[in-house]
Amino acid sequence: MKKNVLALSIAAMIGGLGFVGSASAALTVAESGAGHMLLVPYYTAQNGNMTVLHVVNTDTAHGKAMKVRFRGASNSDDVLDFQVFMSPGDVWTAAVTQGSDGVAQLVTADNTCTLPSISSGVPVSFVQDRLSPALNAADKANNTREGYVEIFNMADIDNAAIYVPPLNTSQAPLYVATKHVNGVAPCTSSVLNGTLTTGAATTGLLAPTTGLTGSWYIINVPETTTYAGAMTAIKSDAATNNVFSPQATGATALLSADPLFDAGVLVKQAYDVPDLSTPYDATYATASAQATALTTTLAAQSVINQYANDASITAKTDWVFSMPTRRYNIAANYAAPISQASASTTEAGVITYNGGATAATAYRYINSDVALFFSNVANTSVNSIGQICTSATGQVFYDREETSKTSGAVFSPGTISKTQLCGEVSVLSFADAGMSVLGSSVARSNVSGVYTNGWGQVNFAAPGVPVIGASFIKLSNPNANAGTSGTYGITWPHAKK
Repeated sequence: MKKNVLALSIAAMIGGLGFVGSASAALTVAESGAGHMLLVPYYTAQNGNMTVLHVVNTDTAHGKAMKVRFRGASNSDDVLDFQVFMSPGDVWTAAVTQGSDGVAQLVTADNTCTLPSISSGVPVSFVQDRLSPALNAADKANNTREGYVEIFNMADIDNAAIYVPPLNTSQAPLYVATKHVNGVAPCTSSVLNGTLTTGAATTGLLAPTTGLTGSWYIINVPETTTYAGAMTAIKSDAATNNVFSPQATGATALLSADPLFDAGVLVKQAYDVPDLSTPYDATYATASAQATALTTTLAAQSVINQYANDASITAKTDWVFSMPTRRYNIAANYAAPISQASASTTEAGVITYNGGATAATAYRYINSDVALFFSNVANTSVNSIGQICTSATGQVFYDREETSKTSGAVFSPGTISKTQLCGEVSVLSFADAGMSVLGSSVARSNVSGVYTNGWGQVNFAAPGVPVIGASFIKLSNPNANAGTSGTYGITWPHAKK
């Protein structure tokens, strides 16, 4: 699936932003392909699952200074980020598993350079500092085990020779430090650590070009089940800016549309950017302009997919709804109690940070410059565990013989008559009870009362919700011979309209 958005014209139409500039700037989003940015709709380390990432630099001339960021499923909180410095034609791989303490961890055996350095085979635990302080230790650990992944080409690493006084020429130190030689990159620590102070001005860094592509798979070894897919690629069709930011604390000039940063609830650090809202080209006057354009690109008023619950093959289905740009429109403020999240006129008067909300008075902070679906108290709600939710306007489920039903299906817990997406990565399990296909628990709801097998369509109010994701179906062959694996995993990306 591919869709182009003329960023400024769309922003002007739906957001009234009034930006000045060429209407030729566009972001192209594809379910697979190469781009400047990549999205993994879902990662999980639940219930014995391991998520594996493969990122390929298809640029055989330039290296890539890359940011990798994991965000939690509940409210898009940063739970791990670091930098990867890829050689031309390089591949970087890593896996996310559950540690002995229950916290998600990243493990790699790759020779590609990272900052901070990640030793081969040594797990790096996910970070819990940005999670809600109201969670107990077990819930915090659980919140690290599901989410989505953002990957950015912050800058290219130049391979051209430069003059080095007094008499010789050489390639930039960063290129030499990160270029593989006989299969091994030097990863010179003094050069990599030097980027902490020189940042975007580091010698050899160029404006980012396209060329990143990637794949992911979720594997459960004990259950011999695998699901796989391509990373969603985002490409800028205009000239780009060098958006390299040091992997460090401290102030940065790079922009973000995250309302918690703009409101001062969270202090933005250098490692927080770039994010999906950081302007990639000069046409975007603000981060909100890029966030609006990208969210519009991803928005869908209908999400369509198949499901299977045939007991004869023990089939089960999960639908994953991942909303990677929602954070730039609305975010949860943990400094305020969840009780402040009721749809009251009091909160409606202070919910927008531009309107003077303070950390003590509003749970939902909204960036009103990103004027899309999640824009006020009326079209969002907050559940009992503090996740921001949005409801569908309706849904219809079909069997495989054209029969349909728009009522009778129940979303639980409770008796919700319409699909409700709570959290940043919401999982809808087609199961009356028991474990979901993916073992999801952070932001999961169940649907019962649908047909045994068929397809469904979930609808949202205009202009829609920025969603990517897939249907994950697990089934078993009852006739498999002893000693032969008969369990299978199927992944079908959502169709959207």
